Amino acid sequence: MVKKTFVLALLLLAVPLAGFAQEQRQVTGQVVSAAGGAPLGDARVVIAGTSRGTTTDPQGNFTLSVPAGAVRLRVSQVGYVAQDVAVPPGQGQVTVRLAQDVLNLEGIVVTGQATAVARRNLPNAVAVVTADQLTEAPAQTVEKALQGKIAGANIQTNSGAPGGGVQVSLRGVSSINAASEPLWVIDGVVVSNVAIPSGANAVTRASSGSNASAQDAPVNRIADINPEDIETIEVLKGASASAIYGSQASNGVIIVTTKRGRSGAPQVSVTQRVGQYSLSNTLGMRNWTRDEAVGAFGASAANFFDASGRPLQQFNLEEMIAGRRDLSTETALSIRGGDDNGSYFVSGLWLDDAGIIDNTGYEKQSLRLNLDQRLGSRVRVGFNGNVIHSVAERGLTNNDNSGTSFYMVLPFTPNFVDLRRDNNTNAFPDNPFERSNPLQTIALMTNEEEVWRSIASGNAEVGLIDTGRQQLRLLANAGADYFQQENRLFFPPELEFEDDDQQPGTSLLNPSSNLNLTANTALVHTYSPGDNLTATTSAGVQYLDQDLNILQNIGRNLVAGQRNVDAATSIEVFQTRRRTRTLGLYLQEELLLMDERLLLTGSVRADQSSANGDTEKFFLYPKASASYRLPGIGRGVDELKLRLAYGESGNQPLFGQKFTPLSAANNIGGLPGLVLPLGAAVAGDPDITPERMREIEGGVDVVLFGGNANLEVTAYQQSITDLLLQRTVAPSSGFTTQFFNGGELRTRGVEIALGATPLRRDNFSWFTRTTFSANRSRIEELPVPSFRTGGFGTALGAFQIEEGESATQIVANVIRDGKVVVEKVGDANPDFQMAFTNELTFGRFQLYGLVDWHRGHEIINLTKLLFDFGQNTADFALDPQPGVDPLTGQPIRDKAGNQITTTRGSRRLIGFGRETRPYIEDGSFVKVREVSLSYEIPSRALSRVGLGVNDAKISLSGRNLLTFTDYTGLDPEVSNFGNQQIARNIDVAPFPPSRSIWLSMSLGF
Repeated sequence: MVKKTFVLALLLLAVPLAGFAQEQRQVTGQVVSAAGGAPLGDARVVIAGTSRGTTTDPQGNFTLSVPAGAVRLRVSQVGYVAQDVAVPPGQGQVTVRLAQDVLNLEGIVVTGQATAVARRNLPNAVAVVTADQLTEAPAQTVEKALQGKIAGANIQTNSGAPGGGVQVSLRGVSSINAASEPLWVIDGVVVSNVAIPSGANAVTRASSGSNASAQDAPVNRIADINPEDIETIEVLKGASASAIYGSQASNGVIIVTTKRGRSGAPQVSVTQRVGQYSLSNTLGMRNWTRDEAVGAFGASAANFFDASGRPLQQFNLEEMIAGRRDLSTETALSIRGGDDNGSYFVSGLWLDDAGIIDNTGYEKQSLRLNLDQRLGSRVRVGFNGNVIHSVAERGLTNNDNSGTSFYMVLPFTPNFVDLRRDNNTNAFPDNPFERSNPLQTIALMTNEEEVWRSIASGNAEVGLIDTGRQQLRLLANAGADYFQQENRLFFPPELEFEDDDQQPGTSLLNPSSNLNLTANTALVHTYSPGDNLTATTSAGVQYLDQDLNILQNIGRNLVAGQRNVDAATSIEVFQTRRRTRTLGLYLQEELLLMDERLLLTGSVRADQSSANGDTEKFFLYPKASASYRLPGIGRGVDELKLRLAYGESGNQPLFGQKFTPLSAANNIGGLPGLVLPLGAAVAGDPDITPERMREIEGGVDVVLFGGNANLEVTAYQQSITDLLLQRTVAPSSGFTTQFFNGGELRTRGVEIALGATPLRRDNFSWFTRTTFSANRSRIEELPVPSFRTGGFGTALGAFQIEEGESATQIVANVIRDGKVVVEKVGDANPDFQMAFTNELTFGRFQLYGLVDWHRGHEIINLTKLLFDFGQNTADFALDPQPGVDPLTGQPIRDKAGNQITTTRGSRRLIGFGRETRPYIEDGSFVKVREVSLSYEIPSRALSRVGLGVNDAKISLSGRNLLTFTDYTGLDPEVSNFGNQQIARNIDVAPFPPSRSIWLSMSLGF
């Protein structure tokens, strides 16, 4: 039925509504900047109330056929305030001066797969980040460049490891067990942001078995994209805006549009940056006395002290591990140009960031080519191509159960131990108090991830009908995103810990690949009979094929000096294949009425997917929205816009949840066969369906003080049903649990954004922007008993899913009224987030800053617990007091009956297993995310240099320069398990955080 309806809609679109012939006349003119009068090429000039128009040439000139009577032209250009110009019947020449749109009030924003509207009419709170905002301070990855710039987005760096490990959460929790990342779309292509673990778990044993672990600090693949290539990023935060993307849009959609060519002579831009990363925080370690050391480590510890009891040497082990400050460089080049028939954009990037730990870092090279070409008056075609190569070296951090991770060894290694390489023998000493020497591990191991990636797409636009009042266009887009990722890990036999399993030497070679194929086709019909109506109807088809292949090869007991996996006597092979195909059909109608004051939108998308139990069934995702503008209210209020939107979207089942897993690794009576994997007793659900989000959003936008301020206020409620859960089944079935759909999760929130230009003078201007967001989740219905997901048990802190409670609550053991009980001790979701952006321009100088504030979220600080276990926490020996049992309140006595003396650290440990709250900490923080001071070199100085330099700018910038927090861990932005909906904010020996400072020179030719 859905297919028939869709075909019928396409046929109806192909039948144009009747037009009316009118007498025409020619209007010519020029569009210039109000500040300085510079001509504006590529400005759009249309007859108001219609879609009929033209664009200006490089000199800002245009010619347009208009009706013979009075006419109103609407003139717009990206970065400028749109202007309506009245042209009387006898006038044939106009000059239009556009003022700069500092607050981005006039931007064009995507509203569908093939349509867009002016931001002033937008019915949703869609965040838009421009190219200039992305590159104020250098960032390794796109997600890091977005931190603090989107109201309602919690963008969290999971660790300080180079090159990735960032999780993006839009409007809070939207699932329990399904995917957590938003859908990323680049130039119409759905790209992969999968994070494939390196396989270090084979050595660290952070999780059971030898399979790859989410605790391996994997890199998000969106890290491959060059931020310098991006023109705009539009963030559809919830179902009311993202419904047109169907069953993959519950976590939001991030639409990236890359830069394109412009009419005019070639413009060359070169940017060279040099900088340095440095350790931004340390945990600190205990300073020992001889008696304390002997009590903690045994009699042998006395050998590290002199006769007076003072340590022979003391070392800053954190600085020795993470004190590297090598030079980092980044070179970016772009060329853009074109004419009326076509344009081009070419860019290149060479980035080499040195990590703060030896043998770590991130290198990336990127080459992009974007082409646009007109083929006659009705056909436009384009091509986008991007080739990326990157190498990330990430060392060995995060949780382990083998005593190998750098920050898992430090808690049990006192600062009086010398772990440095012997200059005479070139060998590292064994660690006398742990099973590995982290300095030796850093120097000799390899953890390298190399990626080759290509993203290419082609698009075409064919004008089928254009009568002035109506247009019918055919839009087509197809693209592929393919990458090969190879993780190479090598732990030579001479490493101290490598002979513990009697198989010295471990080598891993893990090749993975992913292919995303996207195809979109749409018909768009626009009908504009007059100033009071523009109707845009679009209908289309989207096909998506995602194919992920992960292979892991592990070799143990290596021949000395050999790295190849086949040079091992023990070899294991693991493979994971995931392929999903999704077909979507959509139909959308937009009505712009009442002299462009009222916008009404309605759409529906129908999706079928191979991830569903019924692969032939279509699931419908409707959307409806409205906005109404009230201009000219007065008393400082220039315009008030009311908006309301409703939409539904989905979150597909994870691959394989409809199947019961089988393995060929075992045998039946010595014969090969497919059987249930050992220890696996989870049954699939053949009737499984996508989760469904229903969101209603309302808001008010206000333009104030002559366009010098803009306030956006948004409130929303999301209801997520058909959650992907597991239930207990009868033991006679042979399984313990089974996947199924059930339950309901609700999220409510508010977002506020205020932008203003309080001062604008000839030589001075001030732009400021403040954002605020807060959301709360609640489990409304849970058809299974409450359960825990993520964490390491209530003795350490865990996440509990419970009806009537927050989805991100943290529960733990606490002592209450002389008993040990399990109760809520915190929440991983912040109470609120705020960001403050300020940009001051004085003459040729510009000062920019971004401060990010997260308030009221808790972190499970297990790194602190580990240091307490090793009695090595900086404050462990402080504040001696008589020992008291926290459960009974009775004195703690030694064997002789004397009350013992406890210190701050020992008191925390006395309660371990019974009182977890000392390790559940407030993670609130204020970070100075970005700071930049730049200077534009005068044209007179450039003319003396020659070489065709038109403009030049020098800048000094920094990222994450300061952090203000009471959190005692390395960084309040931490998530040991990476990208997760629920189990976040767990701190277990992460890669330490860093700050970066850059000196940049940009030249334009």
